[in-house]
Amino acid sequence: MKPIDIQTNGNELYLDCNATTPVLPQIAKAVSHTMETVFGNPSSSHITGLKARYILDTTRQLARKVVGLERGRLIFTSGATEGIQTAVVSAISHAMKTRPGSKYLLYGATEHKAVPQALEHWNELLGLHAELKAIPVDREGRLDLDFIARHVSDAAMICTMAVNNETGVKQDIKALEEAIRANNASIPWMVDCVQALGKLPLTLDETTIDYAPFSGHKLYGPKGIGFMAVREQAPFTPLLIGGGQESGQRSGTENLPGIAALNALFELLITENEVLQSDKRLREYRRQLAESLQTAFPTLVFNHDFELSVPTTLNFSVRGVASRDIMDVFDACGIRVSGGSACSSKVVGSFVLRAMGLDDWQSQAAIRMSFGPATTQQDIDEACYRIRQAGDALKHSCLLIADTNNDNDAALDGVVQLKYDAHCCYLIIDKAAKELVVIDPHPALSARIENVVTCRDYKVKAVLSTGSDTDITEAAELLRGILLRESSNHDAIGWPQSNNRSCDAVPADSEVDVDGCVAIGERRLFRINSDSPVFALSEPAGLKSQVKTDFVFPGTAPLHNYEKAVSGDALVCPKDDPEHRIVYSLCETFGQCDPSEDVNIPIGETDEFWYRDDLVVIDVRERQEHVVSDIPCTADVINVPVTEVIQFIHDHQTLKERDIICVCRSGNRSAVVANVLQRHGFKRTRHLMGGLALLSSPAAKAV
Repeated sequence: MKPIDIQTNGNELYLDCNATTPVLPQIAKAVSHTMETVFGNPSSSHITGLKARYILDTTRQLARKVVGLERGRLIFTSGATEGIQTAVVSAISHAMKTRPGSKYLLYGATEHKAVPQALEHWNELLGLHAELKAIPVDREGRLDLDFIARHVSDAAMICTMAVNNETGVKQDIKALEEAIRANNASIPWMVDCVQALGKLPLTLDETTIDYAPFSGHKLYGPKGIGFMAVREQAPFTPLLIGGGQESGQRSGTENLPGIAALNALFELLITENEVLQSDKRLREYRRQLAESLQTAFPTLVFNHDFELSVPTTLNFSVRGVASRDIMDVFDACGIRVSGGSACSSKVVGSFVLRAMGLDDWQSQAAIRMSFGPATTQQDIDEACYRIRQAGDALKHSCLLIADTNNDNDAALDGVVQLKYDAHCCYLIIDKAAKELVVIDPHPALSARIENVVTCRDYKVKAVLSTGSDTDITEAAELLRGILLRESSNHDAIGWPQSNNRSCDAVPADSEVDVDGCVAIGERRLFRINSDSPVFALSEPAGLKSQVKTDFVFPGTAPLHNYEKAVSGDALVCPKDDPEHRIVYSLCETFGQCDPSEDVNIPIGETDEFWYRDDLVVIDVRERQEHVVSDIPCTADVINVPVTEVIQFIHDHQTLKERDIICVCRSGNRSAVVANVLQRHGFKRTRHLMGGLALLSSPAAKAV
């Protein structure tokens, strides 16, 4: 697939403008015209070069007007990250010459990671070896002025930001300036102004800010272009040298199409127009979005004070609902938002909200919804409608509690796997009997489990743990207190004492004794080996005295503790799954299975399968995603969320000879499920690389 083949979905509502923005038509036109017509090098002396130089010079003049900088340097860069690097190199180089014994490099605890990482890198590389010290913030996200006053006199540089990228919180620049300059009149001071451009009035000449980096793509320009303002008296060391461009302050041929984009943007910022909305209008947009969010998600809280924030950012958390679940259902509704600031699945929650002292659940469940000054009332109206649609989908799937719930999750029956990082928790559900057992709950999943139980009014028969992990056993004990309707005596792992050595059926293939069982509808959950407990789930017992075991939950027990206790085709459900294997067969535990085939389908080879009625298309998105954006195709479509794959493998052995295509939003989950199915005998299974997000077929219209 070529880049030109990738298209934006027609129904997309982009509400992640703090990450990047679309390029406005008039700005894109300026870029295209410059690339095609004014293609000269601004350093050339001929007429073609002079035309290019005119764009460069006039854009610089407009930039000075926009940020209020008549004096000092105004340098075009590749973006804010380069501006930050230039400021840090300039300040540390200056400190090495004038104050080599400086103790600190100060930065706000909620700064974008580009700032502390740049400080750490250049501090080590240039040999200053100062201590990096984060300036604390209060619960509103405002910097601690007393802390600054105590430490700034011993610092080589201080870095703050005008507007936070996650919360939209504005710093009081005047108060900061007073605290800084009263204690260190000459310290280099950088203010990250990326999120302030177009949202706050800027008059840099009226401040003593030394460095102010900006980025074009945060305000309707293309990526790869930015600029920085440098105060006249500030120390300055070029980051890029060799060529003499930008008067020797930043070498490398200027990105003239990008600079032309800034020219068009600056014209919009300094002239009256109907494209960029007033602050009053943006505040009204925020009010409408906030009301819709609170209606859709009754347990929602906002993580910042609106009065201390720019109106274009809303940061919120929904108690009991993971940010991933909200992002996925928003994506299915065509709303693009972001969650927290983690760059890795191993980094949980927002460091910004943690620095503000908010509760862990708020940090871990944080969602950022951000729009731009060019947003229209029509956009907001549509967003409010879809927010309500997303809320309904979550309520119907028991992720939110409501007075009434539809049966979108009516298929939730049998073994359900919930994951938190590598940890696996299991719900064993009998829908008909409305009974449930929980195995190895993680604290981060407790609220979700409680929602499922409350939503469907399940009777919880037991909450079990298979090991000695402190957090798991504590979570299990807490859930027992909440979910068990009647007080029951149980041992340390949660096994009901009344069920020891008493059971109306036994495993048919077991060569070992069982230590009792718990009835879950017609199934029986056997306990094997008291010391290192293993649980085995049977087929429906009916009137049988001997039953086949379908699933085994070994926890951390070694293989010999259960290999003689379960049938050969039982599915082994792991406690830890760092490699996303989901479920194992017994032959895999012995290392005797054949390797699986390649499961990838390149995105360019998809047209034919949407119209084949002999295919089975498995949509592995969560049920709430599937409900709001179905997949229109000729083939049979089955919704099998990753949480329900284990039960699907057990129940659908007849599909092993069918051609199966797994799909999801991005191709990540579908790859996991396709590999799992291949390993368990569904050998004609493949998945769609890139997912529904890249489709230009009819299915793309639904997502």
